[in-house]
Amino acid sequence: MSPRTVDKAARRAQLVSAAAEVFATQGVSATSVADIVRAAGVAQGTFYLYFASKDDIILAVVEDVSDQLMAGFAQAVQAPDRSPVERLRSVIGGFAEASRDQSFTDVAEFIHRRENIGLHDRFTEQFLPRLLPVIEDLVRDGVAEGSFDVPDPRAAAWFILGGLRAIELAETPMAEIPAALTESTRFALRVLGYREQ
Repeated sequence: MSPRTVDKAARRAQLVSAAAEVFATQGVSATSVADIVRAAGVAQGTFYLYFASKDDIILAVVEDVSDQLMAGFAQAVQAPDRSPVERLRSVIGGFAEASRDQSFTDVAEFIHRRENIGLHDRFTEQFLPRLLPVIEDLVRDGVAEGSFDVPDPRAAAWFILGGLRAIELAETPMAEIPAALTESTRFALRVLGYREQ
């Protein structure tokens, strides 16, 4: 491999990482493509080999955060030493943790602006179908264990995700999201038939 040959996936990841750092320090709106390429140490033309626009790299940063969230959710759901109730709390708690991370919150606030609905919809179309089976499996485990009492784990997963989405649709301020998620978790557990011991 010659010194000029660069792994395309690594270069793209470098740009996404640089964008996330710049977004976290100066905000999404105040960040230009020039800022991103400067932070990545590449020429501006290189940026356009991987992304058509700033919106595309914003979505890539959000997708990267989504991948990190999904990895954390998968780890929480597969923890054999934890009950389905603890695992559900951990999954929903992952959203609360993300809402406290400045690099995530700035991008999240930007993508939730009304004028950015297209970006938001692209993210949602990718993220929710990945999360639904995770929640469904967790509910199914809770039914099998006897912690939950619902006839249809998939419908219950839809309900839980609908509640989480409602927090977002209500335009809940980022500072209030952890408390809203805690209440949503309590309500979801009651609907699932779980009774605190």
